[in-house]
Amino acid sequence: MNIVMQMANTLNQKGAALEMNLNPELRVPKREVPAEISFTFAPETLCWCYFYLSFYSPRRNGEESLAEHLNSGQSFFPMRDKANKEFFIVHVDQILYVREAVLMEIKTGRPLNLHLDRGTMLRASLPESQRAWQARPIDMLNEAVRFMAFVQDDHTRLYVNKDHIARVEGL
Repeated sequence: MNIVMQMANTLNQKGAALEMNLNPELRVPKREVPAEISFTFAPETLCWCYFYLSFYSPRRNGEESLAEHLNSGQSFFPMRDKANKEFFIVHVDQILYVREAVLMEIKTGRPLNLHLDRGTMLRASLPESQRAWQARPIDMLNEAVRFMAFVQDDHTRLYVNKDHIARVEGL
């Protein structure tokens, strides 16, 4: 059973219904960005979903990046399941990690083993740091962001929810 159906069944059992009838004048234009997501309620299953990102970054020129969106401070993210097109809203704490495929190759640093609190182990590397004061992994882990960026296979960005990292090896 897919994740959206599990969530819908839970809502229906509690007698709640979610209705998404928004006036078109109230909608803010967003762009859909696909990514693979691992949720805490199904950590062994990766689900392809669309995130809704702004056409304008709040911090720089250009479009909002997935990293900016994940670290925006929002508690809930609207998403759409890529397979069945179902729309849902998820709390940020329910996201273990997000994988975003990138077309260009990314330079990486030291490979690490990330052990998450749900028993998942991820092999990833830190992106090559451009800032000398953040060259150590401990400095990057202690940044004031919720999702930390890693790289897998030199072309996939991996954003891990730091609240779910239990241990890091390979330092």
